[in-house]
Amino acid sequence: MADSQQHDVDDQPVFHAPTFYPSSSIAALRKHYVGRALKDVQAPAVVIDAATARRNCQLMLDTTRKLGVGFRPHVKTHKTTELTKLQVGEDTRDVKLVASTVSEIEHLVPYLQECREDGKSINVIYGLPVSASSIPRLAKVVRELGENTVSLFVDHKVQVSLLDSVADDTWPGKISVFVKVDVGYHRAGVAVGSGQLADLAYALNASQRVKVTGLYAHMGHSYAVSSPAEALKAFSGELQGLEEAAIEFLKCAGAVTSRNPDAPKMVLSLGATPTTTSTQNILDDSESTKEYRELLERVNRSFDVELHAGVYAVLDMQQLATRARPAHAASESAGSMLSFADLGLRTLVEVTSTYDDRGKPEAMMAAGSIVLGREPCKSYDGWGVVSPWPAKQGHVYDPEGERTGWMVGRISQEHGVLTWEGPVDKLRRLQIGEKLMIYPNHACMNGPNFAWYLIVDSDSDDPDKVVDVWVRWRGW
Repeated sequence: MADSQQHDVDDQPVFHAPTFYPSSSIAALRKHYVGRALKDVQAPAVVIDAATARRNCQLMLDTTRKLGVGFRPHVKTHKTTELTKLQVGEDTRDVKLVASTVSEIEHLVPYLQECREDGKSINVIYGLPVSASSIPRLAKVVRELGENTVSLFVDHKVQVSLLDSVADDTWPGKISVFVKVDVGYHRAGVAVGSGQLADLAYALNASQRVKVTGLYAHMGHSYAVSSPAEALKAFSGELQGLEEAAIEFLKCAGAVTSRNPDAPKMVLSLGATPTTTSTQNILDDSESTKEYRELLERVNRSFDVELHAGVYAVLDMQQLATRARPAHAASESAGSMLSFADLGLRTLVEVTSTYDDRGKPEAMMAAGSIVLGREPCKSYDGWGVVSPWPAKQGHVYDPEGERTGWMVGRISQEHGVLTWEGPVDKLRRLQIGEKLMIYPNHACMNGPNFAWYLIVDSDSDDPDKVVDVWVRWRGW
């Protein structure tokens, strides 16, 4: 970039999402909602069970600590400070996060400043290949938080040239980057064995402006798995692919073995919720998982392995369909089970009409694709499953079990058609005006059209009472 162009970039007003996408008043929201019963709340609304989220987050933290690897939570699913804190854990000294929008990072700044003041190390990755328009905003965050607090993805040599042109007073210190590697998902990332990876390695080695912190892969296609064994096999393939890419990258970059035993190792960051949560199965110490434990231990000796995941904190029907953890524990590690009880996010809806003469019972709810999203689930042909709430037990349509219950059979923009599946003699009759709770297919897509979440706590004396409101970050 020419000097005049660099001057233009550095001097332009910097967009700031928290300023231009102001949040609702948390005081007003709490005054309106806290203490109310869910049945009395205006629908639709998204409800998070804090107890379930706490358990899911703690299980993941416990797993990675026992495995001796790092963990980097993704905040894109929920976009809240409160759930970010649960993902990180109160005792964590090395706060590592990944975000999908610059807005998420800007909204994280106050929390990260608190972490830094408490003596914790902090780093957040911007989770898309770096773009020119994102640099001024991310650089401002670095100036606020300090050097090495923001890392970027690169998967093309042109991006390195872009970063080389960033002035030192715009972005203090070296610019930390992760090489985004494609391990088969074919979204972002550079392929192992490609000329593009070699060109990128040469460019990074020649750069005086950037430093390579590690390599990063996302196993998005692991959503297709259907058992713990398949999930672990996908995890193994991702880890081996990332290791292969790292070795190839280091050779292209002309790296030599350091004689300093304290020299930092290159980070290998891998995962998606199915593969990352599947590592909880390794803790069973069974013969069937021995090869995966040994692989992880071997790679972790040469590199710093860290896992990442996002939707694991609340889970959804898509994750239930992966069965990346067993529904019933084979050993004493009962915490590794995966069932409807682990789904921490539901959508509150209201029945607006019923139809008993359509061949099979149906009902209308005032919630369609704008509320639930339009992402399918591989285990059934629906857009959400009706939970037994307000009862604790009852017929729930289980794609992997008894396919009897209500599900969201059809959706349009604001309309959702509930369809009864299974024997009619087991029908749960719905009443006009009745409130229901829906398990969504994909929790990440269930929140974007809501500005806040209603929080309940199933560990409390009244699990149906709103105990808090968490405001969701907005903007890009």
